[in-house]
Amino acid sequence: MKKGIIVALIIVALIIVGGIILLIGNKGGQNEGQAPGTEEQTAADEEKMVDCGYITEPSCFFDRMATCLPVSATVTGANNVKIEVIVLGKENGTCHFQRKLNDVLNLDCYFPGDGLTPDIIDQTFGNDKGLQDLVDTSCGLK
Repeated sequence: MKKGIIVALIIVALIIVGGIILLIGNKGGQNEGQAPGTEEQTAADEEKMVDCGYITEPSCFFDRMATCLPVSATVTGANNVKIEVIVLGKENGTCHFQRKLNDVLNLDCYFPGDGLTPDIIDQTFGNDKGLQDLVDTSCGLK
């Protein structure tokens, strides 16, 4: 089982690295050409949950995660473990994040700020990014 978790962590880390690359390339220009008077509609649309499905295009998840907009994505880890990562959105100055393994909630976190970074998500999978205290505090593990 431990080997399976390690393989799942490697898969997630690869997805995160791909997402970072895509985020860097997609910054700016997202609202260019927007018709006047549609700002309220755009704000309402941003608050809707976006299901990125099984991650084939990491930017779907990472673009919304960076600003704590509701989004979910799924990957398959070792031993066919289904890993679902979910950002539920902003709540009382925090960004509400959940992780499920095989449809069972195993992390429910409230990270401070307006968004999440790939390093924070990577740390929730045990990959040391120097953020374990933040994860422990935000996820009620401490």
